[in-house]
Amino acid sequence: MTTTGGKLAFYRPVVPLFAAIFLCLLGVGASLAVLPFYVLDELDGSRVEVGVVIAAIAVSAVIARPVAGRFGDRHGYRTVMLAGAAVCAAAGAAYLMAGNVGVLVGVRVLHGVGEAAVYTAGAAWLVALAPADRRGRVVGLYGIHMWLGITLGALLGAVLLRTSGGYPTVWLFAIATAAAGAALVAARPRPEQPAPKGRAGILPGSAVAPGVALSLAGFGYAALAAFVALHLADRGIENGIAAFNAFGFTYVGVRLFVGGLPDRLGAGRVAVGSALVEAVGLLLVAVAPNLVVAVVGGLVIGAGLSLLFPALALLVINRTDPAHQGAALGAFTSFWDIGLVAGAPLAGLVASVAGYPAVFQVMLVAALMSAALSAWTMLPRRTLTPHP
Repeated sequence: MTTTGGKLAFYRPVVPLFAAIFLCLLGVGASLAVLPFYVLDELDGSRVEVGVVIAAIAVSAVIARPVAGRFGDRHGYRTVMLAGAAVCAAAGAAYLMAGNVGVLVGVRVLHGVGEAAVYTAGAAWLVALAPADRRGRVVGLYGIHMWLGITLGALLGAVLLRTSGGYPTVWLFAIATAAAGAALVAARPRPEQPAPKGRAGILPGSAVAPGVALSLAGFGYAALAAFVALHLADRGIENGIAAFNAFGFTYVGVRLFVGGLPDRLGAGRVAVGSALVEAVGLLLVAVAPNLVVAVVGGLVIGAGLSLLFPALALLVINRTDPAHQGAALGAFTSFWDIGLVAGAPLAGLVASVAGYPAVFQVMLVAALMSAALSAWTMLPRRTLTPHP
């Protein structure tokens, strides 16, 4: 078999899972783009209520990911991923009936549960399918499809709202894309999984240190998204959002072209290097005297965070019993959501006390702490033998 044929044979069984997460996240992105306007214009809500509605999906996903992983380990990743896609479709239908902010928050919680189940079960399913020397690459590509689904979904949601029948068209789009994702999952055979050995905890030990390292690194992304435009505007620099947009180019590009580095160089080494690269990017943004330097900083941050997630995920995978990898991956991924949920308010507090440059300086320290924690996970563990 040729090299190209071998690559196609490897990717053929995993492409439907990539497509399923992409389709389900299209609906998540579409709802994200239009919900602020829906709350303010259709439900006469406040700006605070907009924030609550938007955040509800992340909060529910933090809780649901570890639970979905445990269910997947015990009842099958295909079953949980299919159920998650069905829940995403049900959430799309529920948006049609959300007549007040309270109900809408409940719908967002439901949507978060569905997204958490789809992503977590799909990631564990891919790990079960992939050979050991390609797991980091596959997890990274899976994350790209999730990222692209949210990004393209937000664009399509905004277009549908402007050019079609309004909000119901967006909700119907969310139903249709999730249903298409469910159909792809249903068409795949159930993967072989090792029989569960005992019960995995909600927070498996193998996910803690890599998860905390991921949260610390996620602070930098939250700060960049929330405050880079304000930081540069305060210095008289226009179009500061370009620094955040630049982040996406290297975040996707690095995974596409060198996404196999964690498999080849070692997960721990790549995690340490990635966090250090992020720290350099945050420093550039903090001191940026002009837009060019800030954009370079955004590019560097994207390059650092691009491989950090798959590298740390590979650490978790390699240190977890195969029978409990769903629970471990679910718990680990929740740490990213925690980093975003905690990072933005922390950045706001720092900005109010010490100014915008301090935001990126504090997040630089968090990135260095992430690198140090990743380095600590690489240290050999000694087994203590009791004295006779």
